[in-house]
Amino acid sequence: MHPSEWEPAPPAHEPTHAGAPPAPPMSAPATEPRAAPRGAPTTAAARYEDFLRSAVDWLWETDSTLALSYVSSPVALNLGIPAQVLIGRPLLGLGRFEPGATADRRGREAMDQRRPFRDAIFVMRGAGERDVRYRLSGVPYFEDKTGRFAGYRGAAIAAPPEPSASEAPAEEELRALAATLEEALLRAQDLAWRQSQGASQAPAPTQPAPTQPAPTQPAPTPPPAAGLLRRTAHELRTPLNAIVGYADIGLGQLFGPLGERYLDCFRTIREAGRHLNDVVAQMQRAGKAPGALALEAGQVDIAGVVAKAKAMVALTAKASEIDISRVGPMAGGRAVGDEPACTQILVNLLSNAIKYTHAGGSIGLETLVGPDGKLQIVVWDTGIGIDPGEQERIFESDYRSAQVKASGGPEGSGLGLAISRDLARAMGGDLSVSSVPGQGTRFILSLPHARAEGEPAPSPTPRSGGR
Repeated sequence: MHPSEWEPAPPAHEPTHAGAPPAPPMSAPATEPRAAPRGAPTTAAARYEDFLRSAVDWLWETDSTLALSYVSSPVALNLGIPAQVLIGRPLLGLGRFEPGATADRRGREAMDQRRPFRDAIFVMRGAGERDVRYRLSGVPYFEDKTGRFAGYRGAAIAAPPEPSASEAPAEEELRALAATLEEALLRAQDLAWRQSQGASQAPAPTQPAPTQPAPTQPAPTPPPAAGLLRRTAHELRTPLNAIVGYADIGLGQLFGPLGERYLDCFRTIREAGRHLNDVVAQMQRAGKAPGALALEAGQVDIAGVVAKAKAMVALTAKASEIDISRVGPMAGGRAVGDEPACTQILVNLLSNAIKYTHAGGSIGLETLVGPDGKLQIVVWDTGIGIDPGEQERIFESDYRSAQVKASGGPEGSGLGLAISRDLARAMGGDLSVSSVPGQGTRFILSLPHARAEGEPAPSPTPRSGGR
């Protein structure tokens, strides 16, 4: 296969101009090489073009004004328009670039800045007024002598059609369900904490006067708050089991294969549902022993807990345009505590960090061993910060910062940090804060450090980089 502009070289005896004698033949080897098989590429350009065509659908080139100067003929297969009709027309007038998630996929922006781009979705209007989507890649080229921009060269691969409006937006529904689970998690833990606090503050039963004979004592009945807590937990069980069950069906691909992105959504939904089930179990245990936090001590893998909490807040962070890539990529260590409670605390801290960090900001997490030998999990952000006079009051229930109120900041129940500190202290640890207004905040969760028998105490150095 040869390019359309390829022409065979003139024969050795062809006259150089009309009437001129033929040039003398050049010396040749005694044995002439065999002719190449029919259809085999005989030039480097044709060979490389064949390689490219085996990997992409069609090739294109523009001049310095971004008008097409070359389009390979296979463009007509999907577009329904011959390549010759496209030559000379502005590329950007033939279609539109869709917004890209990363800089190298934002084609229009890259072309304006004379940068390479890859797999940018470009929608062209084909024959019959139909939209045809391509993944367009291109690199700028420049004149050798002057260095001036000369145009773009690139390739196109057919992209799957955009889902029609009548099709269910499955991915968006999955994301919405995951976000709803995150909200349900926070509301359920708030309810559990309020009910446990109400039970612990219930008035003691009136004791009979000592001069009177003691009446027969009836069997103790749980206070109304404990009963409400147990009923609420019971009612949450059924929808939670359904959510986890449907997530398992999705992961099992019972109704057909799914892409990896859909499977990731289902994994997040299942993990969030399981964690919320753990919270409900805590509510049920608290209903049986009102006033106490129903925790179970054990060794907690911090890396696993961090990954679970990060997945639960990832959608909110993305919607808020906040970078959470530095949340625990190398966080590690093991602590003594209750795994659902640790997850709850980290979800609360990460959610707060997202809530009070502006778009374009960052959130990170690091682990280190403190001077007291406890494992410290530090959640930091580049958000609005906290005034020094409010850094202890934020742990009071129902307290909302005057700084946030004055700035018209996000609404909140004021319970997340109170719950988190209570849980930390119930596990033998603590939760503290350090902050500089306008620069950001660091919340430090300290927990008893779990080490294998005979393992020396590690040095007090961070396990992952901080802000």
